[in-house]
Amino acid sequence: MLNWPAWIGVVCDDLDAQRRFYRDTLGLKELRAGDGFVWFDFEGRTLELLAKSERPQYDQRRVSFGFEVADIHVARAELVARGVEAVTDIEGGPDVGYWAYFRDIDGNLFEIVQPRP
Repeated sequence: MLNWPAWIGVVCDDLDAQRRFYRDTLGLKELRAGDGFVWFDFEGRTLELLAKSERPQYDQRRVSFGFEVADIHVARAELVARGVEAVTDIEGGPDVGYWAYFRDIDGNLFEIVQPRP
């Protein structure tokens, strides 16, 4: 059901400093930025910096992975049926793709992602 990670997210305290580090120091190409996030191209995949916030998936510094799935509704339902702890409902939309967050048995956050067409 899960494919190799299509996305890596880094929740950070200082989004602007991390942005400069990944862009200027490491030389990653910035793709898009908005309120609380920056996307970089990383060998055709997305590395996303996220500002720490009150949302449960962004409430502390962490690195998490987004596993690509073909149908997020089917995959989310299957994970919940298997007893995986859901952190969020399905978010996103047709213009940006869809995602939902979960925790593994040690409490590590991970995401499933259905990319935009």
